[in-house]
Amino acid sequence: MKYLTLQEQIEIGAQLFQESLKSEFYAQKYQGVKVPQSPNDWFSIPVLEREEIYDNSFPRSKRMLTRPIEDMIIISTGGSSGVARYTTYTHDEWNSFVETQADAMRILGITSADRVANLFIAGHFWPSFLGLHDCIKKIGAVHLPISANIPPEEIVSLCMEFEPTVMVSLPTLFVFLADMAQRDGFRFKNLRMIQYAGEGLSAQAEAHIRKHLNVQEIKSGAYTSADAGLMGYQCDHCPPGVYHVPSDFQLVEIMNFETGQYARDGEVGEILVTNLRRSSTPIIRYRVGDAVIPIGEKCVCGDKNPLIKLAGRSGQDFKIGGGFISMQDIEETIAQFPDFLSLNFQLILEDVENKMRIELHIESGCPPDDRIILDFKNKLFEKIKEFRIGTEKGYISDFVIQIKDLGVLPRSPITGKVKKLEDKRVK
Repeated sequence: MKYLTLQEQIEIGAQLFQESLKSEFYAQKYQGVKVPQSPNDWFSIPVLEREEIYDNSFPRSKRMLTRPIEDMIIISTGGSSGVARYTTYTHDEWNSFVETQADAMRILGITSADRVANLFIAGHFWPSFLGLHDCIKKIGAVHLPISANIPPEEIVSLCMEFEPTVMVSLPTLFVFLADMAQRDGFRFKNLRMIQYAGEGLSAQAEAHIRKHLNVQEIKSGAYTSADAGLMGYQCDHCPPGVYHVPSDFQLVEIMNFETGQYARDGEVGEILVTNLRRSSTPIIRYRVGDAVIPIGEKCVCGDKNPLIKLAGRSGQDFKIGGGFISMQDIEETIAQFPDFLSLNFQLILEDVENKMRIELHIESGCPPDDRIILDFKNKLFEKIKEFRIGTEKGYISDFVIQIKDLGVLPRSPITGKVKKLEDKRVK
C-alpha cells in the first residue's frame, strides 16, 4: 500500500481538522486549538474517547456530523467493546473503506479465481457481512454469502456443497467448526485459506483450526474497527498479531498514557487513530482501546509502512488479590486438553457476601469425565497461583467448572463473538 510520511499525513490531517469544525461537537471540543502544522501541533489535539462518539453520533445526536444525513450508510460497532455505537459514512467514504480492505485481501493472495465463503453475521447494522461482499466484488472472486445467521450444521452442509477455497469469519466460529470437525470427522475438500477478523486468534486456537479443518493458510484479514476502518494489514512475512499500518488511510499514534508520551519501540501503548479519508463524521485521534506495541524494524517484504503488534484489548485481563491475571493463561491451560475441551469458553467473576465466586464454562464436543476435569483444574491452579491461593485462603468461596455442549455459550447476536470474560464485580 502507499506510504505517507508523518508530515504528509499531518497536512491531510490539517484539512480534516478544519473540516471537522463544521460540526457542533468538534467546534466546541477544539476551542482554542490551532490548526496543526507540525507533529507538536498534532500532539496537542485532544484525544477522542469512545463515550464521546456514543453520545454525539447519529441517531443519538447529530453533533459530530459535518453535513446532512444524505447519501450515507449507517453501521454499528457491534458493541464488543461496550455499548453498541452507530456511525455514518458517505457512500464515497464507504467505498474507500472497502477498497482499502480489498487491497489488504489481495496482498494475502485472494484472487478472482477464489470462491469465498462469507461467514460473518448479517444484520443489526454490523458492517462485516456487507463490507466483505463489497470487497469480494472488487477483487472479482466468487461470493458465497452463507452467513453465520444460520445453524452451524447448515453452514457445514453448504460449504461441503459449494466447496469454498477461502472462508472468512470470526475466530469464534472457526474454533466451533473445528470442534465439530473433530467430533464428526468431516473436511472441506478445496479449502486453502481461512481469513479471520474481529477478534484475536491465539496460537493454540490456530493450531486447533489448522489440524481439524485441514487448512494450510490461516491469515488475519485485517485489523479494523467500524468507527475508524482499516488500521492494519498483513503481508506474508507478518507473524500472528503483527500488522502494517496503512499510512495513506490512517494516521496511527501509540500512546503511553501513564507518561503522556508516545510509546517507544517495543513498549506497550494504546493506539490512537485518525481516518484520513473520512470527513462526514471525522474520527481524529480516537482512543480505540487496544494495547499495541510499535515495532521499529522494517518488514523484509519491502513495504515502508510501519509495523505494529497487537498486545490485547486494553482491560482484557483482570485482577485478583492484587495480581493481574491474563485470559491467555486460561486458554493455554485449556489447550492442553484438545480431545475434550474447546477454546470457546467464558469466565464469570462475581462477589457473593464479600467473597469471590468464579465459574468457568467450557464448550466440549466430547465431555470429559470427573478425573480429567480435576486434572485440568489442578493444572489451571498451578498455572494461575492466585486461583489456588484464593481458594485455600477462603477469598474465593467457589471455583466451579461447567462443561457445556458445543454452541451453547452465549454469543453476541450482532457479531457472534463469545464474551470470554464476564466480570460482574465491575458495575
